[in-house]
Amino acid sequence: MSVAVVHNSSEEGRKALGSAVQQARSARTELVVLHAFSGSADPSSEAKEAAAVEDSIRASLAALGESEAQWTLAAAQPDPDATTTLLALIDKANAELLVVGSRHRSAVGKFLMGQAVQRLLLETPVPVLLVKS
Repeated sequence: MSVAVVHNSSEEGRKALGSAVQQARSARTELVVLHAFSGSADPSSEAKEAAAVEDSIRASLAALGESEAQWTLAAAQPDPDATTTLLALIDKANAELLVVGSRHRSAVGKFLMGQAVQRLLLETPVPVLLVKS
């Protein structure tokens, strides 16, 4: 079992990562950071993107004072889309909790920007901790 968190380099994503670290620590379980690659056809871009994501996670953990936190990265190409990929990664990670960062949005912002997150929240088979900033 593990705690999974959706990677996002925004402030909301950093807060979600911090909450996920705390949840994993309190449950004494593994922390898995989920990431759907950009979908570039260039084979070398996946390795570059993975390295950039790992650097982003390390920087976020350092900023949170959690440099020593143990985590693994689970990433894959979007197939057929990022949400479907994240759902598959949640299953593969055997997650018992999904942590997702979000920010307050207007009704129009929710309509335009929230459909992928909404689909993830509705389709995930595990409990979700939504961290708002």
